[in-house]
Amino acid sequence: MTTKRNLKKVSLAVIALLIMSLGYAQKPGENYIPKDPKFDNLLTSENTVLLVIDFQEEMMGTVRNIERDVLTNNTQAIIKTAQVFNIPIIETTIGVGIGANESTLTEFKDLMPNLKNIDRISLNAWQNREVIHAVEKTGRKKLIITGLWTSGCPTYTALDAIQAGYEVYILTDVMGDATIDAHNRAIERMVQAGAIPFTWEGAGAEILRAYIHPNAMQSDKVEGGFVGIMKEHFYPFAGKY
Repeated sequence: MTTKRNLKKVSLAVIALLIMSLGYAQKPGENYIPKDPKFDNLLTSENTVLLVIDFQEEMMGTVRNIERDVLTNNTQAIIKTAQVFNIPIIETTIGVGIGANESTLTEFKDLMPNLKNIDRISLNAWQNREVIHAVEKTGRKKLIITGLWTSGCPTYTALDAIQAGYEVYILTDVMGDATIDAHNRAIERMVQAGAIPFTWEGAGAEILRAYIHPNAMQSDKVEGGFVGIMKEHFYPFAGKY
């Protein structure tokens, strides 16, 4: 009998410890430290703007530093990411109005059909008043730059935007040029001037920051939110570039 009573006491003690441990167990997100999204030193939904430069056939057709399907995938991914997080997108082309080039490729334009395109005659988008005003109107100081060709329009734009006081992020996997060397030298030049090299997935994850973000797994713009974008555009391309 004594042995049974002792076993019963031990069992009750174990149960009590389990109940206590459950009571003290940390809940998901309990240790998460929020930051002010408008003044965060990192990219957020509230402090970032995306600039999409010259994704036109005349430029896209000569890109050789990255496979076309990969560049297309990455460009679609960052556009969707900006939409999921309600980040302003500024789309600009070159030479359409004067008949030199075709407009934005449909695989990108179809993702942003209601967005007004800003056509330019200048290689440097920062020499176009409408582009500058569009950026200024957002009131945001972190500028993500993508575009073609890397050594041309994106580089000139990045250098002038930095000079104008913007914090410029260049997505190296959402840019392309006719040669690997031209792309790499342009990236180096922008970095030396103060631009921050990044990738589309890295930028998106930084904006997401935590799974408590309301657009982590759901969105009225992209099915599955940012996680859905990752499943469609990141995982299938792992190791391809």
